[in-house]
Amino acid sequence: MDIDLMRLFATRRPYGAERNRIRFFRAMKRKTLYFIKRSPEYRAICDDAGFSLRSLKSAGDLRKLPVIPTLYFKRNHAGIRRGPAILVTSSGTGGSVSRIRYTAGELCLLAAMAANLGRVHRLFSLRPVHYIMLGYQPVRENKAVISKTAYLSTWYAPGLDRAYALEYRRGRNGSGGGYRLNLEGILDKLVSFSSGRNPIRIVGFPSYTYFLLRKMKEERISCKLPAGSRVMLGGGWKQFAGDEISKGELYSLIREVLGVGEDHVHEFFGAAEHPVLYCSCRNHHFHIPAYADVLIRDVKTLKVLPKGRAGLVNLMTPIGSDLPLMSVMTDDIGVLYEGKDCGCGIESPYLKLLGRTGVKGVKTCAAGAAEYWRQAE
Repeated sequence: MDIDLMRLFATRRPYGAERNRIRFFRAMKRKTLYFIKRSPEYRAICDDAGFSLRSLKSAGDLRKLPVIPTLYFKRNHAGIRRGPAILVTSSGTGGSVSRIRYTAGELCLLAAMAANLGRVHRLFSLRPVHYIMLGYQPVRENKAVISKTAYLSTWYAPGLDRAYALEYRRGRNGSGGGYRLNLEGILDKLVSFSSGRNPIRIVGFPSYTYFLLRKMKEERISCKLPAGSRVMLGGGWKQFAGDEISKGELYSLIREVLGVGEDHVHEFFGAAEHPVLYCSCRNHHFHIPAYADVLIRDVKTLKVLPKGRAGLVNLMTPIGSDLPLMSVMTDDIGVLYEGKDCGCGIESPYLKLLGRTGVKGVKTCAAGAAEYWRQAE
């Protein structure tokens, strides 16, 4: 495995170290060469874009890499299968999905990344907690990356138990099965846990968190969570964009219904096609970690925009040996700002997500889960 890639993902300084910028560039260049040599599809993409590896002379040249939209990976599944690997997908339901395989070595690097970011953002605790999981219960049949990352987030503190909003029910004789929404069970668990001394960690989509809190407020169910409790949000609003409220409103609702302050609300951002974890700082901004770079591109011309201008979010990382994930174009709209403008002390630039472009024909894991929630309303 590439030594620069290993040192990059093992760094204990995930923000702002100059040597990590050098490692990032070298790892990106080697990974590009890797796919040019081994993937006819990627080589054809480079030829069509007029890209040559010789043009990568410095970190600033990485913007010249061919940009591949996530939709390409959802419709083209030809990867480089080299040895044992773990398959993850961008969706746990029907529709177009990305299928990506990560080797055991790559998973170890991603685990080191998550551990270092958790340390920097003070997510670790030795005190056992109760977990309220507002998402899918992980099972072997569900390959969706969001169900796996949500479960892995429970490793930051030992779990006394995990209660899932979407529980998996197997068919007779263990064959078949599917998910069902257990909203009443989640409410009962939350009220029961809140009367104890151990902290509670609520993990899930911000939309699901909002719907749960709204239901609690409508039914006048208020439970102040024990000291040290946290709310950990990730995944965006996706198919619930019409119900989206501002961060300030959501934080206010969390404080009102659960008694959890803004300093104990954490947000996360990532994608199956870009397995880098972005953790919010104390000012709730996504600073760019050493494992990645982010460019903002004009919606029409795809030219790189300066900081402060809104456009399509282009995510870059050197990890992944199955599919060329070095430069991926999402359907997110965002803006980059200088790190110093945040005021939290982290020096690297930060990304602010503004919404999605509304690409049709792509059904995400959130879309499938959305049906369960709509049926419950």
